[in-house]
Formats: sequence, structure tokens, C-alpha cells
Amino acid sequence: MSEIKKSTPSSAMVLASKWNSPENRRREGMRAAHGQNEMALCELLESYLLLKSSRKGLISPKTLLTYTETVHKFLGYTGPPESPKLGLLQLTPDDLELWMLYLQREEGLSPSSVKRHVYGLRNLFKALIWAEVLKTDPSATVRPPSDKTESHVKKGALPLEMYRRLLTLPLELHPEDLPRARRDVLLLLLGGSSGLRAAEICGLEVADVDLKLRRLKVRGKGAKTRVVPLQKSMLEALSSWLESRKALELRGKIQSQALLVSFQPMHFGKKLSTNGARTIAASYYTPLGIPLEMFGLHTLRRTAGTHLYRATRDLHVVADILGHSSVNTSAIYAKMDSDVRLEALDKLERLQNGD
Repeated sequence: MSEIKKSTPSSAMVLASKWNSPENRRREGMRAAHGQNEMALCELLESYLLLKSSRKGLISPKTLLTYTETVHKFLGYTGPPESPKLGLLQLTPDDLELWMLYLQREEGLSPSSVKRHVYGLRNLFKALIWAEVLKTDPSATVRPPSDKTESHVKKGALPLEMYRRLLTLPLELHPEDLPRARRDVLLLLLGGSSGLRAAEICGLEVADVDLKLRRLKVRGKGAKTRVVPLQKSMLEALSSWLESRKALELRGKIQSQALLVSFQPMHFGKKLSTNGARTIAASYYTPLGIPLEMFGLHTLRRTAGTHLYRATRDLHVVADILGHSSVNTSAIYAKMDSDVRLEALDKLERLQNGD
């Protein structure tokens, strides 16, 4: 994949300014579309998302990266820029239907992955319409494939015993590196007990921790901030890690306000990235035999949501702690908990048997 540079806040402003002029936007957009120039098309797409999408400047780096991957994948499908088999300005719905079929049959992508790419491409077409390069969106009538497997079946949570075992691994695997073990235990707890998203975990700063009031300030999706209470295990993990972190800071090893920092030699003491956090979690998933499809920090969030629902049977509490805007989103955790369904069936059996 050609390298797409991540925009810093200042570079994003420059990029948006570059495409903000209607005349320049149309001229450069037409040139990019005709030449099927991946870099220029990604710049136009990013500028459109920053300036015109519903979330505007709050668009996440992960979303931008996902959409640039879609552009790369689709341009690879259309053929080399100098002699493409499909031109961006002559696309039809049938062309896009064939592309979706190709993604499923030839690349083996799941329906959800195909849907993600269709939405990414749809935003590129919106950007080209914004630039007055296209008049209509060729994907407007295209419907991505539906996934017949419900998400609670496809992506489960860790059972209680497995989660408890997971939390013991950092100290077992890194007995000679106490700071690393403490950081990793905290990372796993933030995901698996407090239910934070990957970006929320890595976005935490030391100032967000209030041990006296037992609360944590979390910056969530859409720049929404919530306060998460700290249970005993979280207080202990935070206190232990902050002690180790302070010692590293006094030795000049840390020059960042981030709560969690990297231990990689090239990035030691810098803010831990979401990719770095996922790699850390995966290093503990592997010894437990957790399936590859469950790798990632969101498995921990699903685990927290499922166990929280089991403990409370209250979707409103789950929604509040996890930062969901609707309890409908939280309802998935009730479905993930097989014990809840088993308890219901046991009660039904007792009722039917007259017990």
C-alpha cells in the first residue's frame, strides 16, 4: 500500500485549506480522478471528512486510515493508473456490485468487511461530488451484503475464569520487569473491567486519574467525556502503575502526560499507541488459546459489558459506564452472556415441572 501520512492537527488544517477553494478543488479533484492518483484522492477524501462530514474535525484517525485503505484497495482493483480497466468517472452500480462480489469470492472478505469498504468508497464519491467532479454517486443504489451471523455469536466475550487467568499472566510472564507487568495489568483491567475502548485507554492522561475520589475521566467518541468510578482492583492497579511510572519519570525515562506509555526501545516513554496496546493484549491472548478472531482490545470491552450486565441485569447501568448513547447498543451484552439464557431456561424448566 502506498504510504499515506497521518495528519497532525496543524497539517490537517493546511490540508483542509488546500482543498477549501472551489476552483482549486474542482481542478485538482478532476486531475486526481482522471489520473486515479491515490495520494491526491485520499487528500480530497480527508478534507471532505474534516470539513463536510457530520463529525467534521472530530473524525477519528482510525476512520481516516480505514477509508484510505479502501481507496487503495479499490484503485488496485481498477487496474494501473496509466491503463485502468475501470475509470472513476465512468463507474456504474454494476461495476460496484462486481467489486463487492470480487471482495467476497476472491479476497474472502466477510460481509461486514465488504460493508466497511462500500461505506469508505461512498465517502470518496461524496468527496468527488463536493469537488464537482461527479454529479451523482454511483454507489447510491448499491447495497452491501448482509451478515447473517449475529454479532453476539461472531464476537464473544471472555468467560469469567479465562478473564481472571488473563489478569495473572503479566506478573507470571514478566517477573523481572515489574513496571511492564503493572502497566499491562492496568491496560487489561481498563478494557476488561471498566470497558474502555482502545482509543479511550490510550488517550488517558495522568491528570485524568483521581484516586481520592475514586474516579477516572474518559474522553470517548464524539469528544464526549464521561466519569468512570474506580473499583478496588482498579485502584490497586492504578496506584501500583503510577508508582512505577513516577520512578521512571524521575529517571528521565518518561516525558509524556499519557497514563500508559510504550516500552519499545524506539518509543520508550512516549504515549502508547492503540496498535501497541492491541499487541500487548495479543501477547497474553496467545498463551490462553484465545481464537484469533477475538484478538483486539474490543474483546475486553465486550467482556466488561457482558460481565457488568450479568452482575446488574441493568442495561442502563451498562450503557452509562460504557458510554453508549442508547441502551439498545448495550442490549448486545445481554445476548452475549450465555449464563443469562441458561438461567432463564432453568427457571422455565422449574416452572414447567412445578418445582
